[in-house]
Amino acid sequence: MKVLITTQQRIPHSGGLSTHVEILIAELKANGHEVRLIQGGMAQSPKWAKALRLLLTLGDKNRFVSQNFKAVLHRITQLVTAEISHFKPDVIHTHDVYASYAVLQCRNLNGTPVIQTVHGPALYEAQMGGADKLPAYKQLIIDCETLSFQRVQHFIAVDSGQAAILKEDYGVDPTKIDVMFNCVNVGEVRSMAKETVDLPVKQPYFLVPRRLVEKTGVRYAIEALALVKDQECQLAIAGQGPLRKDLEDLAANLNMTSRVVFLGPVPRNRLLPLFAKAKGVIVPSVPASGVIEATSLAVTEAMAAGTVPVASAIGGLAELIEHNNTGLLVKPANAQDLANAMDTLLHNAGRRDELIKNATSKVEGDYSSLNWMNKIVKIYKKYAK
Repeated sequence: MKVLITTQQRIPHSGGLSTHVEILIAELKANGHEVRLIQGGMAQSPKWAKALRLLLTLGDKNRFVSQNFKAVLHRITQLVTAEISHFKPDVIHTHDVYASYAVLQCRNLNGTPVIQTVHGPALYEAQMGGADKLPAYKQLIIDCETLSFQRVQHFIAVDSGQAAILKEDYGVDPTKIDVMFNCVNVGEVRSMAKETVDLPVKQPYFLVPRRLVEKTGVRYAIEALALVKDQECQLAIAGQGPLRKDLEDLAANLNMTSRVVFLGPVPRNRLLPLFAKAKGVIVPSVPASGVIEATSLAVTEAMAAGTVPVASAIGGLAELIEHNNTGLLVKPANAQDLANAMDTLLHNAGRRDELIKNATSKVEGDYSSLNWMNKIVKIYKKYAK
């Protein structure tokens, strides 16, 4: 099949959506399908165009952000229009409502089916980032959601929570939704995890591969470290975001500066070796602005890399991990509960080994990227001409 994959996000970038798309493309190509990708980095306006837009909007941030994003979507529409004419895809697979909106503007779509994977609620995510202060930008997001949820032929939700949002908040027909958890190429993860990296982290340590925003709950991992019995244990935080200064201040206030290592954004090939050597990978997410963590690639990659995922018992995380069997689930926003889980992994080697064994079996059987890709291709074929 010919598959055109589209997202307004940049690919690659440091984050789960990028990994998801990269894995899908690799599996499709490895299994004989032709794939093209249109991603947000291809649609950015040159600096002079942004400067002109800023001038024409008289510095009004609301208008500038809205018009700048409209320009990105328009450029994606142009790129997709060209691919439809020359590549002639059997199906277009989008990975956000913005890409779906742009694709649906193509005048030469001519019945080419559009399938969308839903990684998270766009409006809720944007509101968490302050979209309520930018009404024109917020309305553009609503317009993108409205058109996408009305006209996209089929949706793949990365967990049951995303499927529920589609059905309950947006009225999407349940027969148009499939739930498929994020998966990993287990062999690739293990190969990368064996590499040697030189990063300023000492054993024993826990890894927190999270963007530094409210919903990822990184503060609770720092607070938990202060309660862990082993005073030599470190916390490695791989990610960047607007809360970094606040989190650095928190570590300092808890006298944890020497034990909390902020690595900044770390590319995947350097991050996975850190997964493998960590006592556990922590995903301490919390509900924020209506956003609840979906299935996390950090969890499945931890399983594949041979360590224990420790995550908040919410959303897709609670679907991925079977508590005390394939990982540990903790109460969200509860540093003491998280510290107890960390102590277990630090001081009970037998229990840790058992969790790793079960997680390995789970990821190989249920979260294999080949099985996942085959299910997606089955949906493609259902709608392709």
